[in-house]
Amino acid sequence: MKLRDLFVGLEIEKTNLETLDIIVTDIETDSRRVREGVAFICLIGEHSDGHDYIVSARESGASVIIAQTESELLLSGPYVLVKSTRRADSFMHDNLFENPTKDMSIIAVTGTNGKTSVTHMLKAIFDSAGEKTGLVGTIKNIIGTEEITSEMTTPNPRELYGLFAKMREAEVRYVFMEASSHALEYEKLAPVTPEIGIFTNLTPEHLDFHGTMENYAAAKAKLFAMSRRNIINADDEWGSFMYEHAAGEKMYYSANGNTPFVAQNIVNHKTDGVEYYLVSDNDAVHVRCMIPGSFTVYNTLCAAAAGILCGISGSQIAIALRSLSGVAGRMERVILDEADISVFVDYAHTPDALENVLNSVRSFKTPDERLTVVFGCGGDRDKVKRPVMGKIATTLADNVIITSDNSRTEDPNAIINDILVGVLPNSSYTTIVGRVDAINYAIKNAQSGEIILVTGKGHEDYEINATGKHAFSEKQVIRDAFAKYRSE
Repeated sequence: MKLRDLFVGLEIEKTNLETLDIIVTDIETDSRRVREGVAFICLIGEHSDGHDYIVSARESGASVIIAQTESELLLSGPYVLVKSTRRADSFMHDNLFENPTKDMSIIAVTGTNGKTSVTHMLKAIFDSAGEKTGLVGTIKNIIGTEEITSEMTTPNPRELYGLFAKMREAEVRYVFMEASSHALEYEKLAPVTPEIGIFTNLTPEHLDFHGTMENYAAAKAKLFAMSRRNIINADDEWGSFMYEHAAGEKMYYSANGNTPFVAQNIVNHKTDGVEYYLVSDNDAVHVRCMIPGSFTVYNTLCAAAAGILCGISGSQIAIALRSLSGVAGRMERVILDEADISVFVDYAHTPDALENVLNSVRSFKTPDERLTVVFGCGGDRDKVKRPVMGKIATTLADNVIITSDNSRTEDPNAIINDILVGVLPNSSYTTIVGRVDAINYAIKNAQSGEIILVTGKGHEDYEINATGKHAFSEKQVIRDAFAKYRSE
């Protein structure tokens, strides 16, 4: 492919090439994979700078270096200087795969919590309406009915635009994707114009990367500056910020106010989900969803609003949401035969998510049912949230078991000690470092009728500690513990 064809949509700051008609065989951002004829992009990351590997890339046969920082090293061969190599990475891969999204409608969801649930709800709605759909997200990527394991919320450009190309081949019309703050900050979606951008909520997370809530919000807001239409949560304190930064058509949704999409007459059916009327300018849709929790109102509300904007009938949306039994690892009930207790797993790993899911369980449990939460905090991640989550857990749960959750390179005992700083005095809590041991303890010592909520991992099927990444099926651990301690 000619280099100029890879640069469509990009501005060049400077180059020593007489012509951009040189042939490029591929694109690489890792100098170890560079070979003859490859264009090497110098990405600047949190821990390394691709500009340090220019010599290595040239020695391996790179035909051209794409950089954003001028240096003498560039002068030893062909180079192109751009304002942002992150942006170049996205555009070049989009062009390499011949702009796969130009004939598809992208509905992108961003926010701290709810992204995965909303994208799966969207897929259920549009599938029910007979549309060909694709999904890009945390749990998995889906093309029609084909499932592909996902390594990150929003894949890197090579994987992302390659995935879009496969969707184009499958004649996918609508793609639902989670847009993480990292992906937006790194401009992974720069060549894409989403048909709809959806904002769920914003609470402290990834502050080790963004530094401040303002920076975190600004990264999220980039989605709404690039989308044709925007659906924004009016009930979230950051909703107005997102609304102000939205460039295209924009509208609010709410469970409390007078907005274009509003949930009215909300009924909480406890373990059997929620029910309400979605009222918009044109219609009133009766929504019933079997996923428990007050957050389900917001998740279904914005997903249904997007469906309405895309012309799907209210009756079709109602049918799709009623038939949706759940999303893996999102307030997911673990099926236990003839159990005298209820066990749920949830991905909640931020203070807000933990508070929401605990409040949701409290809203449907009876006064004589004990609520136990098993949780931990990840290692090598934002430490500020640890005592906050300790306080939330001991405030809202009757019994708390603090354990490990992807401790990575940190000492799990040190992480637990950080959590303990926030626990309420005289609260009922236990610390058990081993996650399997903690789950076993919770189930073995549960009272009849108890609700046990195991949070942090959700859909994840692994545990990461100082020795690496290991297979870990939380639901299987729960089933084994139940069979060992409570099964007849």
